[in-house]
Amino acid sequence: MVAMSAIIALTLAYQYNRAMTLIQLLAAIRASYITVLSAAVTHNNVHIEPAYRNADGTLRLDGKPALPCRADWIPKEGEFAGQSHTVDAKTQLDFEPFAFQLSATEVSITPFTWDWLPLQITGLSLDVAEATMTSWFLAWFDGEDNNPKNTDGVYGVVHFMSAITQEGDALQLSIDLGSVSEAAVEDLLFKLSDANAARIQLG
Repeated sequence: MVAMSAIIALTLAYQYNRAMTLIQLLAAIRASYITVLSAAVTHNNVHIEPAYRNADGTLRLDGKPALPCRADWIPKEGEFAGQSHTVDAKTQLDFEPFAFQLSATEVSITPFTWDWLPLQITGLSLDVAEATMTSWFLAWFDGEDNNPKNTDGVYGVVHFMSAITQEGDALQLSIDLGSVSEAAVEDLLFKLSDANAARIQLG
């Protein structure tokens, strides 16, 4: 595995002619969504980032691969009690698309919003991609709800991952990153690179 410092130290120029590390860029993309999410969940008497569960309390699993999912928030009382709500990022950070090499994997990044990340992977079989992505998703989902609330008023958890579809020689999916930190995206890149993906495109 390439040392963590190699990716964190990656420097790029974006629209304001300011040097940013990759981790800073991801933090800026995250911030434009987390600001909206944090404001939405400041209401009293709401469930924040609840996982959908069965009547017996177990996680409800849907799709292929079968995975759990989280709402942004659900009111505990009032007219809309029990109804799930979502919020959308109101802005998208503008920057020049760029690419870099992570071990033998080419990584490309174009503008995206934290609540909807299109992901394209080449060089992996569907089975390997599903296993890798499922392991990553569950690690950041916190199925036992053990994470403490952070300073943003949220729990640092991923919300949703779509099914993986084959488009030519590439595999495609989308992820709602929810309130996870930028470290989760770095972790995703390393896991896919370690699985020998030839190319990863975010956005």
